[in-house]
Amino acid sequence: MKKVLAIVMVMAMILGLAACGGKTPANNSGNNNNAAPAEPSGELIMYTTVADAQLDATIKAFNAKYPKIKVQYTYAGAGELKNRIKSEAANPQADVMFGGLQFADISAFGDYFESYVCANDAKMMSDYRNTTGKLTFHDAQIPCILVNEKLEAAAGVKITGWASLLDPALKGKIAIANPTSSSSAWNWMQCLLTDFGGWDKQEAWDYIAKFIPQVKLLDSSSAPLKNTYKGEYVCGLTYEPLVIMNEENCFPGCRVVYWEEGTTSVGFASAIIKGAKNLDNAKLFMDFLESPEGQSVYAQSGARPVTTETDKVQGASDLMVDLSKIKYLEADTKALAEHKKEICDKWNDLWAKNASK
Repeated sequence: MKKVLAIVMVMAMILGLAACGGKTPANNSGNNNNAAPAEPSGELIMYTTVADAQLDATIKAFNAKYPKIKVQYTYAGAGELKNRIKSEAANPQADVMFGGLQFADISAFGDYFESYVCANDAKMMSDYRNTTGKLTFHDAQIPCILVNEKLEAAAGVKITGWASLLDPALKGKIAIANPTSSSSAWNWMQCLLTDFGGWDKQEAWDYIAKFIPQVKLLDSSSAPLKNTYKGEYVCGLTYEPLVIMNEENCFPGCRVVYWEEGTTSVGFASAIIKGAKNLDNAKLFMDFLESPEGQSVYAQSGARPVTTETDKVQGASDLMVDLSKIKYLEADTKALAEHKKEICDKWNDLWAKNASK
């Protein structure tokens, strides 16, 4: 997404999280035409990629507003959930996919989501509005590297960006998720391709051919971070919100690195699953994600809100880096989305040829 530097302004948020649930008092006049509307109730079933702390905070805030809606969820990686939604298309088993969606997903999975534009969409930053008619953008996330400093020192390296990750001492000691299936890994893939001039630049693919033998492919987007701080890898390619949600308690001896060649960001979205059985509640949830209450949850959990109503959103985590302090580059997310299949095919081809080297 372009103009993400504008998100820095969101960090000046000053007001607290509002809880506005509760039943409207009934009209006692005896005129049924003036009766208060029924309070939303029933179920909301979601598939989600959102990590535990942020997920719990989101559900708690949503239920503060809609206490009679019972939320149930299944957690898994983005690739697994998108394929599940596709396989269940004839009989959907969930109402929304919460998180893990990007602009690039529309071409392959757009047909499996309902058309819906949120009530607050016009209040989002211009590059995070629902131009597809299906994706509700609610935050921007930045990829980064978590470095285990003890293992880094033992390897005799200094990790600063892409060039340093090719050091022979790091062979087999870099943890990644699969960029062809993980939304967070696609995030750093976009960063890599941007730093080398674009998805169609040979220099980018020459680097990737050298990078692949250096890494270990793990089975989830959170695994590179978790296994790095456990001391199994020197570093892991991860993303900012996951780091911030865990950093205070889990990362003694670790530090976060933003690529010196340039760091990008990407907008993350949610969507209503086509044929959702609890459609009205799903729409309420989408509206909530772009509301001041929903944006406050993102700010507190390390993601970057994308609303223009900064004065209604509670302040961000102190651990969030100021974008002015890193080298920030804008990714051409439209071109990357349009060519995602080609990019994934190239990655898979190079992986088959180079992973065992």
